[in-house]
Amino acid sequence: MFWRSLVVACLLVVGTSSACFAYSDEVEWLRNQSFNACKNYYVWRLIDNYFPDAQWESGWSDQGDYIVNVYGTMNFKGRDVTAQLQFTIDPKRGKFDMNALEFNGSPQPKEMRTELIKAMCADVQ
Repeated sequence: MFWRSLVVACLLVVGTSSACFAYSDEVEWLRNQSFNACKNYYVWRLIDNYFPDAQWESGWSDQGDYIVNVYGTMNFKGRDVTAQLQFTIDPKRGKFDMNALEFNGSPQPKEMRTELIKAMCADVQ
């Protein structure tokens, strides 16, 4: 009787804890896409390689797009910065766009987004 209760308790702990780490369907979809500039790798592979501490957050915008924010630390010009990458997923088109990049809260130009994707692609192992 004791062992059966122990097994049931372990299964409940594993089942409830794994749900805490699950991504939404939209985030999973984005993670398994590729950038046009780097078709050989999934988005998750590039981000996890470049930002070992990456955190993914998501939700719907008022315009009906799904927003995914990724936060992580990276080295930029010789110092560590907290980067935020923002993606939108348009469910009607079935496509995503990287529409924002910030370093320590400062917005970066579109050219910097392009360069970051190129650098992430060149750096993947």
